[in-house]
Amino acid sequence: PSPTSTAIPQKIWYKAGPKGISEASGRWISSCLLNNPTWRRETLTDYSSDTYVKSFYAHRPDIVNMYLSLAVPILKADFLRYLILFAEGGIWSGLDVSCEDVPIDEWIPKQYRKDTAVVVGLEFDDDDWGYDNYLRTQFASWTIMAKPGSPHFRMVIQDVMKGLQDTANENNVSISGVTYRMISDVVDVTGPKRMTRSIARSLELQLKEPIGDKNTSGLTEPKLIGDVLILPSAAFAARQAGYPGDRGPALVSHHYAGSWKNEKGGE
Repeated sequence: PSPTSTAIPQKIWYKAGPKGISEASGRWISSCLLNNPTWRRETLTDYSSDTYVKSFYAHRPDIVNMYLSLAVPILKADFLRYLILFAEGGIWSGLDVSCEDVPIDEWIPKQYRKDTAVVVGLEFDDDDWGYDNYLRTQFASWTIMAKPGSPHFRMVIQDVMKGLQDTANENNVSISGVTYRMISDVVDVTGPKRMTRSIARSLELQLKEPIGDKNTSGLTEPKLIGDVLILPSAAFAARQAGYPGDRGPALVSHHYAGSWKNEKGGE
């Protein structure tokens, strides 16, 4: 796929574990669908997500083999969200995310709608950056919007695969032998820090300029860098940011169900 001038597809993607969708998750999902009647929901199971990756990535056996070989649920779930957003676009949402009152169609300010291919929200906003180009800022990965075919998600996928292969090599195991305990930090290897660094690196290649905290932090309103719209910390992470009054509206709430935070890395 290649990014086009069309809007972000009106589909919200969810991934349910073997226990299905809890009562609380059902309420949170409903809050998004009731407020946004033109958006539809797609919920994948373990089985249907395997089928999805085999189907959409049949031309990339390296991706299919790595995805199917992963035994740690959170690593698969992280990888899956990037594969879906690259293949079909839309919104990836965690099951522990509810929508606030602003309709999704208004999340992107009018002046940026034509040029935006990816929307991310700050999770950690480090505005004490000094003058280096280091990236301490982190984008949330529980809510991500994208048009299909974004080169930024191609980069995320490539970097996730390298990180997982490096982990396997360091431990002298195959990908299927990688355990949760071998991962230095999920956030770094497949999670939001990995995603943030990869998108920044992809933007640097696109714009031919360094992207660091001075570009991405201290935001009080949405900021378009290349074709990536970065939302202030209140948008996707109001709870984490202490409900700031000067960083725009809260668009979603993340309830931190955190089903992956056990020694096996998920259900």
